[in-house]
Amino acid sequence: MGSVAQESPVRPAVGSFIVRKLTGIALFASKTSGPGSAILARMKHFWIPSLCLALAASVLYGTTGTKQDATVSAPSAEVVEKLRLSPFYKKHLDVSGFSIVSSEKVPDAALYETAWIINHMLGHRPDILRALDANKTRFAIMAHDEFTTAIPEHSDMKPAPYWDKRARGLGATPLRPAVSCGTENLLAYPGDPYDRENICVHEFGHALHQMGVNSIDPTFDKRLETAYETALSAGLWKDTYAASNKSEYWAEGVQSWFDTNRENDNQHNHINTREELKKYDTGLAALLIEIFGDKPWRYQRIADRLPEERVHLRGWDVAAAPKFEWPRALVEWQEKNRKPLMSSREYTAVPLVTVNAAQAPASLDGKEKTMLHFFNTRRSAVKLWWVDTKGERKPYGGVAPSGDSMQQTYAGHAWLVTDEIGNPLGHCVALPKSGKVVIE
Repeated sequence: MGSVAQESPVRPAVGSFIVRKLTGIALFASKTSGPGSAILARMKHFWIPSLCLALAASVLYGTTGTKQDATVSAPSAEVVEKLRLSPFYKKHLDVSGFSIVSSEKVPDAALYETAWIINHMLGHRPDILRALDANKTRFAIMAHDEFTTAIPEHSDMKPAPYWDKRARGLGATPLRPAVSCGTENLLAYPGDPYDRENICVHEFGHALHQMGVNSIDPTFDKRLETAYETALSAGLWKDTYAASNKSEYWAEGVQSWFDTNRENDNQHNHINTREELKKYDTGLAALLIEIFGDKPWRYQRIADRLPEERVHLRGWDVAAAPKFEWPRALVEWQEKNRKPLMSSREYTAVPLVTVNAAQAPASLDGKEKTMLHFFNTRRSAVKLWWVDTKGERKPYGGVAPSGDSMQQTYAGHAWLVTDEIGNPLGHCVALPKSGKVVIE
């Protein structure tokens, strides 16, 4: 899951990615979620469940005081023009002016579920939803057999096999204003690779930060950075994905705020609920309260909800959902490209040269855009540093254990990799062809 990270300065390029996650009033007044019975079974003919979903949505959306489409429909000419939508998008649902879109392959239920989640998260903050729309942000849902570069706004991302295997959702940026998520995670398909967390919550957390909150509160990003640096200085989030950079720190916090994060694995510690987060990182908790409030709603997977929390999905039969599977070609590509010295059509292997930090070479004033893709195979996090033309180190975030970071840079730019306390692990210099750097 991803957000835009920094890139080496001097000649800014497109951006880089670190890849690897009103309490119901806007939809309907509800109780806190809890255990419940199974979703109603799909009736025999397709139009019947579709009608059920439409009627349920009409009831739910009709209870709000905001202007919204009651049902999924084709995007209007006005929306297409305003967002400059690709013809790829055949479906549209409006949430207080914010657009959810997909191809015709995505079931309507996925759009209704996304709207339901967004309303629970942000229904009390129409100002943020308006800012997202003003910045032409849209939520793009992938079908279970569509992959990252099928989304038009992400179709230029290279190498395509990497992005298609690495992410089932990305945050939005000004260059690529689509925040995305896979249907299999929204509707609990069998085989969902992220079935222990909700990717919509994570990626929408990125989008509302970068494309919403930053527009209406110019102080927020700096205050988030301060909270991030304070937390890391205090030893919090050690060896976790949240420690990668301030954007992932925020999005991982959003997930835990709504009780939908993983815990105690190679990218997470024991914090995965709101109550745990409040006690563990008070600075981050304060920012989350500022945006979301401290309302009772927490995300629960569909099968665990009360019936009234599934009304918007009436007619959708999860038992009939297809199984999500990674295409074999993507799995093989990833396995090949994690081998340290193996070059491929997309990458030239770039070895790390062991030196002390003082000996790391300075960057040349390169003009040719390129990319370095760092794979961290260690059991602990590492830090990345761009070494500028004067030989001074500039921090560029970290890479979690077993994680990876893609940095867009320029040929001749020098990079240093250190452990978490600054001990050098090696340096490398970017080549004209995209390179991979495996950190062992």
